[in-house]
Amino acid sequence: MPPQSPTPPAPPATYSTAYVARRLGISIPTVQRWVDAGRLKAWKTPGGHRRIDAASADALFAAQGLEASAPGLEAEPADRLLSVMVVDDSALDRELLAALVTDALPGAELSVFDSAIQALVAIGQAAPDIVITDIRMPDMNGLEMLRQLASQCVVRPRLIVAVSSLTPRQVAELGGLPPEVHYFAKPVQAGPFIAALRAVA
Repeated sequence: MPPQSPTPPAPPATYSTAYVARRLGISIPTVQRWVDAGRLKAWKTPGGHRRIDAASADALFAAQGLEASAPGLEAEPADRLLSVMVVDDSALDRELLAALVTDALPGAELSVFDSAIQALVAIGQAAPDIVITDIRMPDMNGLEMLRQLASQCVVRPRLIVAVSSLTPRQVAELGGLPPEVHYFAKPVQAGPFIAALRAVA
């Protein structure tokens, strides 16, 4: 009897917004707008992640002349790990914050930036679950980045944390933080910081 070829895996029932965006060559916020407009069917998992109905997305892929699946672009599982972005112009502080993130959320998808401008662009593309940013940085400070994030980004992080050597009064004199932003003074106390990150998991 000739050997049987392996059964191909069943297609996923859902895709992540990031996967659909990559396949179509568009931004994640655009995918979100298409969902809101009814062009794509979607729902949210208990963990707060938006999932795109695979049949709905595949129909859109086909309309664009794309195959339903592409090598190297597998859909993310619904229970994917949290994604965390750290933004700080100090290499030492980036390393310390990244270590705390690893302690709090082992295996989290971690990205680091030394520029608020670069981070703001990346946030719009990757839609991280958690953003941790310094306040005093060159070119664009963390406060300006957070204001633009609050006013312009369709997809908001589930947790935003600002860290700084500035006192709360000094931060207030600079215009203050958006109300949903958590503040931690530098040097960051590991216990409360880790607890805040784990509360999102």
